[in-house]
Amino acid sequence: MSDLGEKLVGEKILTKVPAVRSTCKTWEAITKSWVMGKAAAAAPHEFLGFMMMNAKVYSLRYNIGEDLVDVKQVDLLNQLEISEVYHCDGLVLCVAMDHSKLVVWNPYLYQTRWIGPRLGENFNIRDIYSIGYSDKKRDHKILRFVDDYSAPEPTHVFRSEIYEISSDSWRVLEAKPKWEIQIDEHQRGVSVKGNTYFFAHERYDNCADVKDFLLCFDFTKERFGPRLPLPFHSYNEDCVTLSNVRDEQLAVLFGDFESSFFEIWVTLTVEPDYLSWNKFLRVETTALRLDAFLGGSFFVDEENKVAVVFELDEYLSTFTPHQNKAFVFGQAGYIHSVTLGQVTKIQLLCPYSGEHIQAFLPPLVCSSSYRPSLVQVKQPLCTKGNATCSMGNG
Repeated sequence: MSDLGEKLVGEKILTKVPAVRSTCKTWEAITKSWVMGKAAAAAPHEFLGFMMMNAKVYSLRYNIGEDLVDVKQVDLLNQLEISEVYHCDGLVLCVAMDHSKLVVWNPYLYQTRWIGPRLGENFNIRDIYSIGYSDKKRDHKILRFVDDYSAPEPTHVFRSEIYEISSDSWRVLEAKPKWEIQIDEHQRGVSVKGNTYFFAHERYDNCADVKDFLLCFDFTKERFGPRLPLPFHSYNEDCVTLSNVRDEQLAVLFGDFESSFFEIWVTLTVEPDYLSWNKFLRVETTALRLDAFLGGSFFVDEENKVAVVFELDEYLSTFTPHQNKAFVFGQAGYIHSVTLGQVTKIQLLCPYSGEHIQAFLPPLVCSSSYRPSLVQVKQPLCTKGNATCSMGNG
């Protein structure tokens, strides 16, 4: 089998017979090359992951020794413009820019599944999504957190829904948080050990200084846990983004709006009901300015003590961004930046005004390093009531 050509193995065999992928080291290497690119397969000490840039999905490679950040567009998902991308346990979740559908992608098996809302429902621009799995059976699920606070009472919508990949079906959860909280629609949850952590705060209620904290959605218990402490206090204009470290620890970036510093903290212990923190780095820099609402996605390399932050080059020389960039920081401060490509204006629906606008969106990185998965996400056969069938994708 090892004598077969790489293209034949990739196109004709590996995408159709997933069971053979763990039986031969040569085949494993070919598969890795096929999914992430030849350069990624050749270097063992790298961060491999996925990101969104200019509303498209890209594979990402960070060479630790050379401080090299390289991206490659994913051709399979070219037909879709996306607004958000998430990664958990080898599966990638994409949210369509028009909020009409979700797409789950398994890069290892080269499979995709298009997912629509529950029958009679529509996805909303204010929906919050995450992907995770339960501990017991490792069942992979998608959380849809609906919080349409713009709707007047008593029609205010506030609920949680679960989509099960194995059964291709949605269901509404009865459990609701027992406090008045808000997870802003621009905040992206991060998966650690199958559960998702969100940055949240109390509802503003005309008060600029409110309590902020983290919330964990436990995919095994299918409910939110208690408020978890942050190692800082933030205000509305500050930048707060979450990341993870090897899917074992949680990381948080805090950028102060009124100054030129940001700091990154990494957990020592992370559980659905308990967190403890350690400061990873603090940087004073004028190399970038963090966007409080959409920017500041990042990942950290604990071993080499560096952080890579993704932003636009806005504010560096003009008020018009030109490039998507990755900024590399170490314990001593700013190291250098890498240009990822030109930024283009994207048409999107503004969640605040409800109007279509054109805007420059900063790149968003999935912080968890990619690990192959054998979870089948191939489009299931169409049966009445399936979420995929409600989209006409039988």
